[in-house]
Amino acid sequence: MTKTPLAVLTLALLLAGCGSAAGTSGGTTNTPKSGGTLILGENGQEPPCLDPHGNASSDGPVSTVPVADSLVWFDADGTIQPWLADSWEISNDGRTYTFKLRQGVKFHDGAVWNAEALKVNFEHMRDPATKSPLAASYIAPYKDAKIVDDYTLEVHLSSPYRPFLDILAQGYLGMISPKQIKESPQTICEHPIGSGPFVFDKWTKGESITYHRNPDYKWGPKSARHTGPAYLEKLEIRFLAEDATRYNALAAGEVHAIDFTPPQNVEDVKANPDLGFLTAIRPGHPMSFWLNTSRPPFDDVRVRQALLAAVDRESVIQGISFGQYQVAQGFVTSSTPGYAQGLTGTIAYDPAKANKLLDEAGWTARDKDGIRLKDGKRLTAYFPIAANFPAQRMQIAVQTQAAARKIGLDIQIQTPPEQELTDRSTKGDYDLSSGLWATNTADVLWIQYSSKNITTAERRGQNVARLSDSKLDDLLEKARGTEDPTELYNQAQARLLELVPAIPFYDDPRPVAYQKKVRDLAFTPAYPSPYFYDTWLDE
Repeated sequence: MTKTPLAVLTLALLLAGCGSAAGTSGGTTNTPKSGGTLILGENGQEPPCLDPHGNASSDGPVSTVPVADSLVWFDADGTIQPWLADSWEISNDGRTYTFKLRQGVKFHDGAVWNAEALKVNFEHMRDPATKSPLAASYIAPYKDAKIVDDYTLEVHLSSPYRPFLDILAQGYLGMISPKQIKESPQTICEHPIGSGPFVFDKWTKGESITYHRNPDYKWGPKSARHTGPAYLEKLEIRFLAEDATRYNALAAGEVHAIDFTPPQNVEDVKANPDLGFLTAIRPGHPMSFWLNTSRPPFDDVRVRQALLAAVDRESVIQGISFGQYQVAQGFVTSSTPGYAQGLTGTIAYDPAKANKLLDEAGWTARDKDGIRLKDGKRLTAYFPIAANFPAQRMQIAVQTQAAARKIGLDIQIQTPPEQELTDRSTKGDYDLSSGLWATNTADVLWIQYSSKNITTAERRGQNVARLSDSKLDDLLEKARGTEDPTELYNQAQARLLELVPAIPFYDDPRPVAYQKKVRDLAFTPAYPSPYFYDTWLDE
C-alpha cells in the first residue's frame, strides 16, 4: 500500500458529512436494514456512454461505479487499499507493477476475474475504438502486460508513473467483463457488465438508469463498513436537469437524495431538520476558462495576464454561488494532493495592471466602441459554447465579457451548431473554452498543460489551452516519475501563474442533500461522487 502526500489534509478535512464519519451520511446506532429502492436525483450532465473507459462526464462514476469495481481503493486518508487487487509490488525503476489479484470474483455474466481479465481491460482502455476521452490519457504510460499466472499480472510502463495507483482507483477505470469486451464491445456503452454490488437493468435516456442488487457480491473494498451484498435492493438514478426541479423533488420526497445541490438551496437544506448534507471539493483542476495560447490574441502572455487581472473573480463567484463556492487560487483545487499552499492570494483583481499590460502589448489605440486596436485590428476573442451551456457558467461568461470590455477586449460569445463546435474544438478554432478536470492527483497538470496533450490529427488531447512551454513540460515529466513530487508540483503551479493559460474561477464542490432516513451514503474519495454499497434506508 502507498500513501499519497497531502491527502490526509485535503480529503479528510473537506469531506464534511452530517454523520459519525467524515464523508458519510446519517450517524446512527440502528442496525442496517436490507431492502428498498433508493432514488438519486442527478443533474443534467447525463453520460453519453456508460462504458467507464469511454466516459468523461461528471456523472460518469456515479452511473458506472455501482456496476464496475476498481482495481484498488483510494481511502479518505490517502492510502491506496486493496480491492480487486489483493496486493502489488513496484520495481525500483517504477516501470513494472506486479498485481496479485483477488480470487473468487465473478462478473455479472459469469466471467471470472483474473489476470487475463485485467489485461483485457487495460487494452480496452487504450484501444482507439473505445474512443476513451479520459482513461486512455490516464494510462498513457502503459506499454504492455504479462500474465504470470491466473491471478498475477505484470504490467510494464514506458516510463515511471507515480500516480498510476491513484488513477486506477477512479471509477473511470472500473473493470468491465472481459467476455463483453472481447465478444460484444459495442454493447458496453448501452449496457455495461461489471462485477459490482449492483447489476445494470435499464437506461432510459434523458430519464433514468436502474439497477438491482447483485446477490452474489462479497468482494467490496477492504475499508467498506460491511461485507456481502449491498443493503439496497434497487437503485435508480433519475436525471433532473433543472436545479429547481431537482431540489423540489427532494423537498417533496419524490427522491431520497439529490446530487449537485443548487447553491441557492444549500442553506435551506442545512436548516431543514429532515434533511442532511454531504459535500466535498473535487480534487483536480478548478472550473476555468481556458485561453488558446496558440493564436492571437492569447498567444501574447501579456494579453492573458491582462484578462486575469481584469476579472473580479471573488465578486463573480460569490454572486453566482450565493456564497457557497471557494474561489480558485491557482490551477489545481485546494483538495488536490500536491496543491501548492504557498501561492494562495497570488492572483489579484487589478484593472489598472490589466490596462498597463495591454498598453505594453501594443494595443494602445481604441475604436469608437472603446475596443483596443493594433495595426488596424480590433482586440477580439471568440468564445464558442454549446447550446446547453450551464447557466452558472453563462453568468460567469457574461460577467467576464463585461470585465474584458472595460479594458478594451471584445469577447464574442458564440453558439454554433453542435458539429461545428466539435470541429472547431478539434482544430483549435476558438480563443476561450470552459471546463474543469476532476482527478485525485496533481498529475492533472500534465493532462491539461503538457505539450504532449495538444490535440493532433492522430490523438485527441486535453491541453485545450494548447500551451507549449519547455520549462513546464520538464517539471511535469519529472513529477510523474518522482516518489515525492511536491516541490516539482509547487514549481509547476508557480510557472502556470506566470503563463496564465486559463482564468481559474472556483474549486468545484460536490454537494449532496438527502433525506435523513438515508444512512451511510458516502463519496468515493478517489473521485468524489455518491457511493451506495454501504447505504441503506432507515424506514
